Amino acid sequence: MSVTVQIVGLEKLQGKLAHVPNVIKPMLEAAAEYGQKRMRDYAKPHAADKGTLAEGVEIALSAGGAPLSARVGFLGSGQGARSSLANLAVTVNYGRGPGKPPTFKAIQRWLKSHGYQSGGGYVRQVQKAIAAQGTKGVEFVEHAEGDLIKELPKIVAKAAAQIEKEWAK
Repeated sequence: MSVTVQIVGLEKLQGKLAHVPNVIKPMLEAAAEYGQKRMRDYAKPHAADKGTLAEGVEIALSAGGAPLSARVGFLGSGQGARSSLANLAVTVNYGRGPGKPPTFKAIQRWLKSHGYQSGGGYVRQVQKAIAAQGTKGVEFVEHAEGDLIKELPKIVAKAAAQIEKEWAK
């Protein structure tokens, strides 16, 4: 005696499940874009930021059977073309204590890029001020991470609605 089992409808289910990755990738991209935008916004008050410091920071999204979570941190050396911004991003985020001033060339470059006179006298005045007082950090990474963690449920809900919409087809 033999028993035959015929399953009907799995092709349709497989077709519906095939749409899930198409929705998840844009969800992750939306989360990363949101985090990058928030970092750019929070970094702007700092004089060293020219809108690029967020590129020296990475956003790691993970789930692993748990709700989607985010971790925002500085790129390590050798991780991407913009990782050279990571050191500057750390300084902008946490500030710089009094002590050794930035190099003459770094200050000169900064003054020039921000439209200030970059002659030696001005450079030395800025160096002296930073050596005496340091610089204040803006904690753009922590602020952006907090915003992203609050925004993730909305981003996930939007993706879930899209999956449900696709599922109904």
